Amino acid sequence: MAGSTGIGTGRRTRRGRVVVAAVAAMTVGFSGAAVIDAWFLSPRLAMADELGPGDGLTRLVVRADGGVTAEQVAALGTLPAVDSAQPLFDGSALVAGTDITAADVQTVVPGAEVELSVPGETYGLVVSDPFWGGYGWNLENTGSNVYGGGATAGADVSAPAGWQAGTGRGLVVAVADSGYALSHPDMAGALWTNPDESCGSSDADGNGKPGDCHGWNFYRNTSDITNGGDNAHGTAVSGIVGARAANGEGSAGVAPDVTIMPLVIGAGKSVDLYAGAQAIRYAADNGADVVNASWGTVQDDPGAASILTAAIAYADSKGVVVVTAAGNDSLDRDTQRRYPASLDQPNLITVGSSTAADRVAGHSAYGDATVDLFAPGQRIMVHDNSGGYGIGDGTSYASPHVAAAVALYKAQDRTATPAELKAALLADVQYLPAFAGKSVTGGRLALDDLGNTAAPVSYVFSAMSADAGPVAPRVVATGSAPAGAYEVAFGLGMEHGGQVYALTGQDITLGGVTATTDDDGAATFSLGTRPGLGSVALSPTTELAEGRYVLTARVLRDGSPLGLAYAAPLLVGDEARATAPQPGTGTPGTPVPDDEEAGGADPDTGTATPAPGTGTPGTGTGPAPGSGTPPRTGTPGPVGPAPDAPGAIGTPAPDTDDRTGTPAPQTPATDGGSGAPAPGATGPGTTTPGTTGPGTGTPTPGATDPGASDPGASDPGTPPATGGRKDYPETGPFRLTSISPTVVSAAGGTRVVITGLAIPEGALVRVGSTGGAQVDEVSPTRLTFTTPALVAGRYDVYVFSPDRSTSSRLDAALTYVAGGSGPTPGTNPQQPGGSTQPDPDGTAPGVPDPGATDPGTTGPGATDPGATDPSTGGSAGGGVVTGPNGERLRYSARFASLGASIWGIDCSTGCSGLAL
Repeated sequence: MAGSTGIGTGRRTRRGRVVVAAVAAMTVGFSGAAVIDAWFLSPRLAMADELGPGDGLTRLVVRADGGVTAEQVAALGTLPAVDSAQPLFDGSALVAGTDITAADVQTVVPGAEVELSVPGETYGLVVSDPFWGGYGWNLENTGSNVYGGGATAGADVSAPAGWQAGTGRGLVVAVADSGYALSHPDMAGALWTNPDESCGSSDADGNGKPGDCHGWNFYRNTSDITNGGDNAHGTAVSGIVGARAANGEGSAGVAPDVTIMPLVIGAGKSVDLYAGAQAIRYAADNGADVVNASWGTVQDDPGAASILTAAIAYADSKGVVVVTAAGNDSLDRDTQRRYPASLDQPNLITVGSSTAADRVAGHSAYGDATVDLFAPGQRIMVHDNSGGYGIGDGTSYASPHVAAAVALYKAQDRTATPAELKAALLADVQYLPAFAGKSVTGGRLALDDLGNTAAPVSYVFSAMSADAGPVAPRVVATGSAPAGAYEVAFGLGMEHGGQVYALTGQDITLGGVTATTDDDGAATFSLGTRPGLGSVALSPTTELAEGRYVLTARVLRDGSPLGLAYAAPLLVGDEARATAPQPGTGTPGTPVPDDEEAGGADPDTGTATPAPGTGTPGTGTGPAPGSGTPPRTGTPGPVGPAPDAPGAIGTPAPDTDDRTGTPAPQTPATDGGSGAPAPGATGPGTTTPGTTGPGTGTPTPGATDPGASDPGASDPGTPPATGGRKDYPETGPFRLTSISPTVVSAAGGTRVVITGLAIPEGALVRVGSTGGAQVDEVSPTRLTFTTPALVAGRYDVYVFSPDRSTSSRLDAALTYVAGGSGPTPGTNPQQPGGSTQPDPDGTAPGVPDPGATDPGTTGPGATDPGATDPSTGGSAGGGVVTGPNGERLRYSARFASLGASIWGIDCSTGCSGLAL
């Protein structure tokens, strides 16, 4: 818009200004962009259940050679069991009725092909999260869902309408702010993972930021994106962008499936502008689509203008939009300049605050040449860094509404330039007199028009489960696009180590033509020249081993995609059979522990994926709409600093979540009070690798320690010693505090005790990515389980809720050592004379170095499920890992973005998939 014609009534162009460069290191406040009032949410709200039970009718699709005639449709409507019959545009008919059968239909349409209609799903039209109905006015204003009242129905961003076009899946919003509370339950699955860097001290991507696996702390120059817990403001902003929908927690973000890249540039109320500029460049270099900057200077400073201008221009060159808050000083940004809000750049969007009655919020800055638009920013439900919720005011909270909206717009056209995305978003605002003369557009953010562009093609996936071997899923694509040359692109992904990778080099056959999937897991087939898309039934075939896969479909016309790709789970072998009714599996709706993987936990977030087949089908294992997970009780505090009190309200607890990229301090393992080994030293009672024990003399180079087995080999007949204890700082939602012993037999059978403060009744345990464990005893503070047999190595331990929807992870908790047949179940032998805890650097004999391949997986070169750098696995490099059956898997941001949500879709009879 800068330097161009204004958009719409009352819209003006920005005036050009000269910026004088100066050198100045400065710290500025969040206070110019956020105001927090001490309003609290009530401790418990009723769930908003607006879906209803449905009409209970059976629906059949009727097809006939030459189409079903109008007369036949009318006759079908007169059948006693039929409630309605209607023609479909492709020549078929849809019949609804009670106990209607194919034979009934065929009395009217002889020889007709009759099949059950596939139920579709509307994504995001109704959010069943507990605070949506009472406090979600910013997303959908009913006139009665704002704290304190004063709402006007329709004064909102129309988020549900926008979600018709997509929910931001596969898009990355960088939040340059005070940090990110990894433990917040409403953000599970949102965290960005750097595909080129693993967590730890290495700098695999060579950017000088070791361990930037989930972002970077530019304020303290570390990988600690939690920022020591001083992250209330950043957590609140992140929640408005991408809090998850329909997860039984909180409410929802404007783009509830977007990925959040946390970049720390301050703490409490303060940020550093140069850190902010650097964060913008980092975001642009690392795949962000949008940067949110809910902060600014407290005065007109040319140094800030210069550095931020350069950073935002660099972002523009990389195709990145920057969205910033106008400020909370109630001043005119045209004359009272603040940065970045007052900058004039084609990829910068400046946002003021609107109220629930569609007025300019009293705290908000404005400017007919500098503030582009308004968005909700008063009495917004926000996420706090204790895992709860509060109510906040500020342009800080208006800005992330727009940043998330930009991601939704980009999902529709990933080739659009920042200027084009900005123009499209601003052209769609709802013009209102209250904002005229106060902003460039004279309007408030609105997503209605975006929603109207949605779904040029709809998809129905069926036959999505099969035995291992040849599989033939069915995809029906339907749309009204006109004549053209049509193609369909199928994509194939495979879950491995809790993450979905692109399955490359896989042959797929469609209509007698075979194509091989490329590095993105995609294969494209011609559908020929057609008078229109209509309804096309497609059945690609391929050969798959047992496992969990994802199939994607996208129709193209004349080489251009028609809308988004859609994805659905494809379950093969035992995964498929697990979804079928299993007699004798316990009380309906109650998951039954098994010996297999307890759901696909995200290796980076620790978020559990419900495993198929846990419970009697028809009753489900998760919460029904309207029931959900009870909201957190207590008194959630306000988020961020109060206007009169510097720093965050309350004392942030140190991050204890098992999803952190920077592990929280952990007590080194000790044994029986032997103490923690000094850095670089071995534990008491052990010997330094390469040396002999006391009294054995100097070893021959290359010889093993006399009396000990060769490293990596077992000592036949001698059970390995077990022992050790590891303490954790109240980790994860179950607040786990310790595990012992920490060294166990690879043969299995060791009893292990986990302590905690909130262990759920019926908890399940998994060791590594595949080792289902037998749980022996459970109480809220103590869980005892028996270890499964696994090969030697170091493993994470996961504790799952009974429905597998929640988990806590203990990082590197158990070290499996080879030797003998292992201890007898229920025993816990100790080695006399000291601890058997391996060298803390992970290089003790028989213990793989952290970052090496996961010893618990069977595929050659398979990656550690706890690692985040896919390029460390396998020998092919380039983000390639080897699957459990030798498959060539390659990291794909699109497949990885699906996270755990893809496995929650039920395609047993049919589904419409998830938008990518």
